[in-house]
Amino acid sequence: MSYFQYIIGFLILPSLLWGEAAGFSTLYTEFKKGNYATVSKGSLQYLNGSDPEKDPRIFFLYVSTEENWAQLKTKVSLDAPPNFKSSVHYWNAIYLFMERALVFGESDLLIEWGKNFQKFGKQSPKYNDALLLYGLGLMDLKNETEAKKIFSEIESNSPSKHVLSQLEEIKSSGK
Repeated sequence: MSYFQYIIGFLILPSLLWGEAAGFSTLYTEFKKGNYATVSKGSLQYLNGSDPEKDPRIFFLYVSTEENWAQLKTKVSLDAPPNFKSSVHYWNAIYLFMERALVFGESDLLIEWGKNFQKFGKQSPKYNDALLLYGLGLMDLKNETEAKKIFSEIESNSPSKHVLSQLEEIKSSGK
């Protein structure tokens, strides 16, 4: 590679990958290649851009790839663009965020986002899964009465076998 090609590649490639115009397909291609740091950086740049109508699929890629928990919490806690709450991709990203909150022991975030999911995320295929996480957060904070209400709601929603088995495991463990 010549010096000129290197400079052109160094100057142009980042703008293609990380520019607001990169779009979902470019970021998703990088995601499939395992270039998660590139996807995280590019999706964050896109989400911080000036276009008011953001693509919720890019928000999903961001939540899937961002390693910095504090930065992720900040980005998720900001008001979502109006088109996000009607998107399955947005709610799937929130579910991933809730999983990470569980891993990090942040039950308050599980409850906050569980309530949001319960109110606005019913269209998501992860609805019952998110309610399960919400219930676990309530259990962790010793709010067993509310957790049981959430678990009853899950049972009334015809949950998947996987969610049902997790629910049974929680009940049998004495939680």
